[in-house]
Amino acid sequence: MKTFVAAAVSAVALCGCVTAGPVTEGLTLSVRAYDPASGQYELELRNNSSRPALYLHPYFIFSTELRRDAEPFPLSPEGTLMVHDTKLAPGKSVTFTGRCSSQGHCAGQRTHVAVLACWFTEEFTCQRYLRVWSATPLNGA
Repeated sequence: MKTFVAAAVSAVALCGCVTAGPVTEGLTLSVRAYDPASGQYELELRNNSSRPALYLHPYFIFSTELRRDAEPFPLSPEGTLMVHDTKLAPGKSVTFTGRCSSQGHCAGQRTHVAVLACWFTEEFTCQRYLRVWSATPLNGA
């Protein structure tokens, strides 16, 4: 009987891991404010899932092409990239502020912003990250 119960519990735990969706379904990145004159922005990353997630901080991607493929830890052409994995608990959110000028990355009319994230397991690092894109463009165009 004990073996049967242990097997059933293991099967349920395994099914939960297998059926959990990608981190892009559990996290949302929202543009709360953007000033085109100064390039100042305010973003909110929210964990709407029941699982903790990791995101790279401070590391944002600004682009008009919304790539969705998984990728490893980003490399910097200048050497070491000074970012780290940060844990975001279920139901919690974090706000970021920064600047993205209309002459730089945010020059595109439909520039979105993304953060790299993955589900938290037992380590504060990810083998592969997915881009969690803002639903609306940063510059509101």
